[in-house]
Amino acid sequence: MKKSLLTLLAVSGLLISPIASPQQAALAQRVVDVSPDVNSQNVPPDTSISGQFDTSNTPAVDLNSVRILVNGQDVTNRSTVTRNFFSYRPTQPLPPGQSRVQIDYRNANGEQRSVNWAFTVQQPQAAVQVSSVTHNAASNPLGPGTTFLATINGTPGSQAAVLLIQDGRTVRELQAQEVSAGVYVATLNVQSSDRLNEGIVVGRLRRQNQTTFGAASQPVVFNPNAGGTAVVPDSSGSTGNTGGNTGGNTGSGNTGGNTGGNTGSGNIGGNTGGNTGGNTGSTTQQLQPSFTSHRNGGEVSGSGFTLVGQTRPNATVDVRVTSRVSVLGVVNLGGQTLLDEEVTADRNGRFEVEVPGPRIPVPGTRYTVRAAASLNNETSRPTEITLTQD
Repeated sequence: MKKSLLTLLAVSGLLISPIASPQQAALAQRVVDVSPDVNSQNVPPDTSISGQFDTSNTPAVDLNSVRILVNGQDVTNRSTVTRNFFSYRPTQPLPPGQSRVQIDYRNANGEQRSVNWAFTVQQPQAAVQVSSVTHNAASNPLGPGTTFLATINGTPGSQAAVLLIQDGRTVRELQAQEVSAGVYVATLNVQSSDRLNEGIVVGRLRRQNQTTFGAASQPVVFNPNAGGTAVVPDSSGSTGNTGGNTGGNTGSGNTGGNTGGNTGSGNIGGNTGGNTGGNTGSTTQQLQPSFTSHRNGGEVSGSGFTLVGQTRPNATVDVRVTSRVSVLGVVNLGGQTLLDEEVTADRNGRFEVEVPGPRIPVPGTRYTVRAAASLNNETSRPTEITLTQD
């Protein structure tokens, strides 16, 4: 995760206001790894708020002096505060619009500090959703003279298109028509020049200022040597052959879908790390979780996976897993939080969590795993790894 180093002289929006002389101000305590990020947009209303005190070159924080305010409300007694970490998880959703966080504290020298930053919580709105994307090339390749047909099921009254990701290189856009409420159909006459292996079919719905994507669970194949009978949609979105025989309803396929939207989780990177200074001894390193089941950059299955890790015996581990899909770097299928829970390590320090698969598994999906452990009023630095769906 990209580390946000925020000091008195930073212009990123986080303000540290020392109540001290200018010389003391130059030594202002630093705060790093704040979440949500400074001035971040479209933050989910159930987000947790956290940050770390970096005391590598400054006096330690007086824990009894720390006060945490969110939108002017003192939430200290509902927060976790250690010598180098603070965290608060709202019991109710944050209101839409700007939210402000203020951290007041003194260091061991009695110098008062006040830290504050802001972020914007996403506005509530009737979500545009894609419930399923299906097509008629899931079982057999299509050849020249056939008609490729894709069906999107989702929110009625939207503008729809099907994006055909061809061999991971190009995006071909097919306009879709709403043939009945919430059922959108796009067709393509397959030519002899059309060759496609493991193509990805993406449905896109737009309404007002919302855009949502969903992907078909099965790839599409165009093969010039394949035969077949052309199919065309009727007014209900079902399919039949050119001789008039009625086929199945392509809109009744897999459900699922991807509601899209931003997680608001900020920047993604490798292990967080940071300034270790004199305060990060072997004890903290043992408490910081490490994953024994997966390595950073490893691959996982789209049907879900099991995370196994190691920390100090009986420590509480907060694990958060988010997924994000981006095709060719230009088609963002959105992201979702797959897991956000606390588990307790056993007497040997081993912990394990089951991560469910996303609603629509798409090859190349990136999973960001973030974990921090706490025990006896001590909280570790977070560990973060990124995994990719095979």
